[in-house]
Amino acid sequence: MSLETEQSELRRHSREAESNREAKEGETNKELQAAAALERADVIIKEVKTSKKQMQNIVLHMQQVTQAIQQLRQQLQLAQTDDEVTSIKQDKKRIAELRTKIQDYLGELDKMRGDLVREQMEELKNGIGVGMSAEELKLKAEEMVEKLIEEIKG
Repeated sequence: MSLETEQSELRRHSREAESNREAKEGETNKELQAAAALERADVIIKEVKTSKKQMQNIVLHMQQVTQAIQQLRQQLQLAQTDDEVTSIKQDKKRIAELRTKIQDYLGELDKMRGDLVREQMEELKNGIGVGMSAEELKLKAEEMVEKLIEEIKG
């Protein structure tokens, strides 16, 4: 073989090896992005649940404070006024902040819906969805993601 043919052959092998490496990196990046999206969704879900629990605790606290104030006024025979206690105002403000935070998280989950569906399809393909068509996998994944989001909204 001539030197030029050998060099040409080496360049061709080099390009093929680089092309294969780039293809593998692309697959890895997609997998990492999907895994990151799923992890982010888990974090958001936990934040939503925590925020909802905080709201419930705050509302319960507000009700207890209001009842205690009413009982004290009755015992002291004070006239009922519409003045709100400072802590109740702060609690209402905190509830408004938590509601806004929850809405932001739900919006973020809606934006991530496509990534979540793709990741769920991959999990189904490797698990219980073996043998399912691509359309069946997609429908099942969409159903699972929708159920997850609805569970969080509820």
